Amino acid sequence: MLSIAQSEEARFLTVKEFLDHAFGGAELASEDVIDRRLGLIHSHGDGDALSGGKPVGFIATIFSKRELAGRLEPICSLSSWIMLPEHRDGVLALLTPILKLRDHTILNPTPSPTAYEIFFKLGFKPLESERFIAPPLPGPGEARRSLRGSFSRSRADLDLELTGDERKLYQDHSSCAAAQHVLLRHGERRCYVVATAIHKKGLPFAEIQYASDWDLFWEHRLLAHAALLPATRAMALLVDKRYSVGRKTPLGMNWPSRRLYRPTRKEIEPRMIDNLYSELMNLRW
Repeated sequence: MLSIAQSEEARFLTVKEFLDHAFGGAELASEDVIDRRLGLIHSHGDGDALSGGKPVGFIATIFSKRELAGRLEPICSLSSWIMLPEHRDGVLALLTPILKLRDHTILNPTPSPTAYEIFFKLGFKPLESERFIAPPLPGPGEARRSLRGSFSRSRADLDLELTGDERKLYQDHSSCAAAQHVLLRHGERRCYVVATAIHKKGLPFAEIQYASDWDLFWEHRLLAHAALLPATRAMALLVDKRYSVGRKTPLGMNWPSRRLYRPTRKEIEPRMIDNLYSELMNLRW
């Protein structure tokens, strides 16, 4: 018989063994796998499916609260949905507790093609369809603009210069395994950028997950790339299309990237949703 239970700390080792097996042991070998891959699964209200007392399925959830469309919005970001093949007839039971979160905006940032179709049929909406690839080739005037700006990756500078919401975001993500932090400057303007390293077809990229000022980011994307290059070896930046509409860069192109969400209100539009407080902050692709 299949039952649903929360993956609390008491089940930590049992669930970890299941995930090690489900992922083939390759990506989940470190002792802090739960922190790095799934965002503390034992303390974020996740659910696991049990049969005979042993896990046969799992879905991780990461909860946060963000200011969206004029009010503080509870958000649930999904990660790592797994069911053993012989128990996949019970997969919707695993999703039921999440689907009941009607007071939360639910995000699914990295659905597989199969998961995308399932969640879409369950009422989720497209959050993203493509990422824009921006190589470090300057367009007209870009190189000259870069000379007027500067960047820092220093923890001391970030602690000193970030204020308000950006400071809180930095404090919350400064220990994330995959997150890279950059502060762009131009005169009195500042843009806090969070990126992660990612590989596609064996090629290294830096994916921009958040920028506090997208206009300033695009003005100084070459500086952002230079700041991220030592840590990521990125041959180009990846930016979700909802943040790159109307932007043109030499040899820029789009890459399919489907994400989903279920907003609580129609006022919550895709551009309001970034990729912070999600599995992307801890995944090493």
